[in-house]
Amino acid sequence: MAGNRDLAQFVRDALSAGESRVEIAAVLGQAGWSAQEVSDALEGWADVPFAPPVPRPRPVVTARDFFVYALMFGALLFGAGYLVGLLHALIDHFISSEDSGATYRIRWAMAVLIVTLPLYLWLATRENRRLAADPALARSAIRSWMTYVTLLFAAAVLLGDLVAVIYAFLSGDLTVQFALKALVVAGIAGGIFGYYRRDGRQGATG
Repeated sequence: MAGNRDLAQFVRDALSAGESRVEIAAVLGQAGWSAQEVSDALEGWADVPFAPPVPRPRPVVTARDFFVYALMFGALLFGAGYLVGLLHALIDHFISSEDSGATYRIRWAMAVLIVTLPLYLWLATRENRRLAADPALARSAIRSWMTYVTLLFAAAVLLGDLVAVIYAFLSGDLTVQFALKALVVAGIAGGIFGYYRRDGRQGATG
């Protein structure tokens, strides 16, 4: 990381001396820095006619953000898993002639949702209000990481669900019960993916 600090300091000094960004990039390229490293270093300073150079806002990492967003996204994913389990149990209860523990699964899933759903909604509403009051909070690196981890998880579930449906179709096991369960998984995972994909884009432009 010392090299990155040296690079940032060099760019700052060069901009302070009145050198153009094109000249700075050319010199750094000749010195062996990659184009991406040079671009990132120059992007750290606003392209405005002012001396000394004006730094751009950077992502921040705080222990508070880690606690809140880990808890919020954990409640979301945990609750989503049990919501799928609840709906699957209800499908089994109404379609299958065998109980197969559906009643127990329904009660347990409802107990989990009674805890996780209000927790997630409270934290999400609270954080959205904070973001509305101070848009700079959207630069939280923890928030960005948690958002994309959630997107990865949802995308993996969607792909797995699609594979399971194709396999069941090819095996001749694509029953109404199986199809309904697959739709439940696709609906919940797709909803989470769509919502946080939009949220991730807003955070990137915020």
